[in-house]
Amino acid sequence: MKSIVLLFTFFAASIGNAGYSQKQHKVILEDVTQGYKVGDKAADFKMKNVDGEMYSLASIKDTKGYIVIFTSNTCPFAVAYEERMIDLHNRMAAKGYPIIAINSNDPKIESGDSFDEMVKHHKELQFPFLYLKDDKDAVYRKFGANKTPHVFLLDKELVVRYIGAIDDSAREPQLVEEKYVENAIAALEKGETPDPSMTKAIGCPIKTAGSGKGRRGGPPSPEKMIEQMDSNGDKVISKDEAKGPLSKDFDSLDGNSDGKLTLDELSKMKKRGRKK
Repeated sequence: MKSIVLLFTFFAASIGNAGYSQKQHKVILEDVTQGYKVGDKAADFKMKNVDGEMYSLASIKDTKGYIVIFTSNTCPFAVAYEERMIDLHNRMAAKGYPIIAINSNDPKIESGDSFDEMVKHHKELQFPFLYLKDDKDAVYRKFGANKTPHVFLLDKELVVRYIGAIDDSAREPQLVEEKYVENAIAALEKGETPDPSMTKAIGCPIKTAGSGKGRRGGPPSPEKMIEQMDSNGDKVISKDEAKGPLSKDFDSLDGNSDGKLTLDELSKMKKRGRKK
């Protein structure tokens, strides 16, 4: 039963209300409720990079724009995008659009996102882009970022031209059909307006003391879990649909061993887990 409690804790910490569905990146205006909107001019900032130096956008020379991505070491969605981020930077920086990665998670809430852990993560993966620490939580609030990863494409004048997801496949790179950031840059290069200019960012909530998105928020409801993971719309979670720790604990949650987790099974297991 301990594993069940840990399972739901994982969902609360890393998924929240992010959603697991592959193709949910529709144009959605409420995705950024506060902060910059498309067309706003962003304020420059200065933060410490993993090399110990301070960087601002103005300090980065010979650019046509900036791919600002709020990310983290610990979010499964952010981790799933890391190789794609490296590839995107290597190709787009050559065109004048480097990635500026920012970690805004509070290490008191998510210890794996401390500056020291960022340095280690950077060295392990050999990020070719800046990886900055938003240690005062000020920048992500100004931008209105609420997920990791969450992209804000700025032009040379720091005008926000696109907000949302990197592409349309939150987990599987081989399933990508629309490369939103890459397409937005292609539009800018042609002097056109990106379309879409906003999509829904799929990821983990940014976790800070004042955000209400830390581990204290509690697990999602069984209804929300099915909504997040049921990819074929049959109102159950099959073994093939289960990911991460759920796939490991699937059999212990599957009360009748039919290879499917129903709302009733999830509800009963959640109640039993809480009693423990």
